[in-house]
Amino acid sequence: MSYRALLLCFATVLLQAALPSFQKSGTGPGVLLVHGFGGNKEVWAGLIGDLSRDHTVLAVDLPGSGGTPGPLMPDGRADMGAVARDLAALVRKEGLAPCLAVGHSMGGPLAAGAVLADPGAFRGLLLVDSFLGAVPEAYMEPVATALAKDPAPALSAFFGRMTSGPAQTERLVADSLKVPVAALQAYLRAMTRDALAGRQSQLRVPVLQLAAGPREADPAKEAATLAQYGFKGIPSFRLVHFPAAKHWIMWDSPESFLVALRAFEAGLGR
Repeated sequence: MSYRALLLCFATVLLQAALPSFQKSGTGPGVLLVHGFGGNKEVWAGLIGDLSRDHTVLAVDLPGSGGTPGPLMPDGRADMGAVARDLAALVRKEGLAPCLAVGHSMGGPLAAGAVLADPGAFRGLLLVDSFLGAVPEAYMEPVATALAKDPAPALSAFFGRMTSGPAQTERLVADSLKVPVAALQAYLRAMTRDALAGRQSQLRVPVLQLAAGPREADPAKEAATLAQYGFKGIPSFRLVHFPAAKHWIMWDSPESFLVALRAFEAGLGR
């Protein structure tokens, strides 16, 4: 084998992503919790105690979070498909199938990708102020560029538009600064592409989107927004709004969040 070929093989081994690290607790039906951009499994800490009373809860650290190796970045973008397949494999490995997948923000398309990768491993998909389409590059690229210059203020400006106050913003910035900048940039750039590659209509499990803020009064505008965020054509889709909550609904309205999750899950058995 040539020296160059040996180096390529070695690089390939280094790039192989391991299954996500996780916290597993409780007994009962499985629930997979997937955090969003810059976060880690601790974003669910306030809910796990309640859920684990009657569920087996798997809260993961996405690649790059919680001190784990970053995601595969074949073209400068995180390989969302690889992460999704690893999530599905983890559900099988830990014996949670069929489980309820819960994804917040960027965790939504990853959880949906896991459902598409192994439909039999899941019984429902709960999205938390999330999306299933591409985010405009004009929104993400300036943030990715700013991260290379000075991460803290770039993250503060990015999160500040979505949080319910300075304390939330500070927490999110602190967590995100623990993730390598290259991984943060790779995730931002990955979100400008449709992680599901147009396969939204192939989601055969019930899908519920918990949306922050009040509902759009104009049905036509609401339909246009849903299409923009990739929800058009999903066979079984519902939407519930949390008027008083911002992007981190599980922090702003934890009790209502749990009620919605449990009500959705109860309907899966019918």
